[in-house]
Amino acid sequence: MNPGGEPHEVLAGIPGFSAARIVRSLSDGPTNRSFEVVLDSRRFVLRLDKPRAAELGRDRKAEKQICMMLASAGLAPEPVLFEPSEGVYLRPYVPGRAWSADDLRDIENLRRLAALLRQVHGIPAAPHRFDPLAAARRYTEQLDTDGARELLRTVEDAASGLPEFTPALCHNDLVCQNILETDPLTLIDWEYAGAGDAMFDLAVVVEHHQLDQQREADFLASYVQSPPTASQIYHLHAQRKFYASLLALWNLRVHG
Repeated sequence: MNPGGEPHEVLAGIPGFSAARIVRSLSDGPTNRSFEVVLDSRRFVLRLDKPRAAELGRDRKAEKQICMMLASAGLAPEPVLFEPSEGVYLRPYVPGRAWSADDLRDIENLRRLAALLRQVHGIPAAPHRFDPLAAARRYTEQLDTDGARELLRTVEDAASGLPEFTPALCHNDLVCQNILETDPLTLIDWEYAGAGDAMFDLAVVVEHHQLDQQREADFLASYVQSPPTASQIYHLHAQRKFYASLLALWNLRVHG
């Protein structure tokens, strides 16, 4: 297999997929390309890494392990093929509409998402730890600019205010595009997943999509299944601050 080559060439090297067809491109981002694939009447997603995947800290071995854990829990389809060293991932296509920011402003949708996150966070934590602060320091070293170092100081300051937590399996990239409207609701793109702070997942939802105070409160209450305590509210706000600073550095690393 040659992940840097054409997708049909990669498919030709996968047993049983030489007759598969590329239907369309699904994404073409900084770290990978993905395509919808059809074989007979079955649909799949083929993801091919770009060289920057390793540079930006993607741990495909850990992702494969997490995908298998999610499949065992019934929360994701089992991979058809996952070759971390080759940067090739083939999985069944999950039909559904990706959410928009507007979907996250619907209280009932937030309650559905909160229930799904309780399931995810209830899975035994993965051995691989998600360490966003270490990633921020790596990005800064790679950029090697005064602007990046200034942003890192903001990230480290925000990290110093984070409470202690019990590690849980977290998605860590809960932007609306990674939430599919299916029955039941489905999360996709687990490449940042790992053992981490469950409240970080909630913070990404709230901060990234700039949910108002009422929706934030309802989302947190739905997640904890009771009126939130002062410490839970503080925990979410601290993670929101941390995520906002981390996102600024990430954007600088990816987009310059």
